[in-house]
Amino acid sequence: MRTKIVFMLLALMVVLVSGCMEQKKEIVIDKPGNISSYEFEIFQNESSNQTLANTTTYYLLENDTKVQVVYILVNTSKLEIYPPDILSGSSEENPIQNFVQLVGPANETAANPKTFEELSTRNETSAINYTLTQEVTQGMKVINLEFKEPVTGFIAYTLDNSGEQSFTFVKPDSEFIRVVLPEGYVTGNRVFGIARPEPLSVTYDEKERQTLLWISSKMGDREETIQVKYYTQSAPLLFSAAIIALLCGVGFVLLHYVKSKRELEAVRGILDLEKEYEKKQQKKK
Repeated sequence: MRTKIVFMLLALMVVLVSGCMEQKKEIVIDKPGNISSYEFEIFQNESSNQTLANTTTYYLLENDTKVQVVYILVNTSKLEIYPPDILSGSSEENPIQNFVQLVGPANETAANPKTFEELSTRNETSAINYTLTQEVTQGMKVINLEFKEPVTGFIAYTLDNSGEQSFTFVKPDSEFIRVVLPEGYVTGNRVFGIARPEPLSVTYDEKERQTLLWISSKMGDREETIQVKYYTQSAPLLFSAAIIALLCGVGFVLLHYVKSKRELEAVRGILDLEKEYEKKQQKKK
């Protein structure tokens, strides 16, 4: 009996150790990403003192299957990346793609617009060592990006999205959180889709793309996820036109029904008169 219990305990320990080993793995990036595929916007939120803060911007692409993420990092040594698929429980062998770093050591890089403008014009990624590891914490997949020393600059990568006109993500550890919708798409209509929680501001950029902004310090502690459902700008108009066409069709059918009913009543009235006339003729005979 004791031998059986010891064997079961050993088997359980093996399972637990194996599970722990599978919970964390290193992600290897074979080659640097394509710098030109990203937009490195210097976002300041209309700051008058020219200072920059940690900012995460999600660029939703029109094909709905990819999302580009661009960070503005200020004196940061670690990032926690939560891929959108963690909310659906799926797993991906390559959760992060097209990784680009345009950064410098924080103690040598001033966090001002001029520095970031210079970084955004570089043709080659920065040669700063980093590690990427993926692990599962409390049932949630998280990718840890760690630098040996704090850095300042841009980080960009691409994630897979659901393929639907909806994007849900865990609130990143940034002061400013932005979502840029594809050209020709909007959000805000309760019938077609809204953003939850409600963004602090909704603006349009120079490409006429709707841009949503949240400020982390002004969000509630319970607002851990952000969801944006979006739709084509013409969708409400087309929907209204379809409703009007449907109502017109219903009205036409009702008018045709009323007209037919009146015609039938008129015919019935004529037939009744003929029957009465025939009855009177028979009485006279």
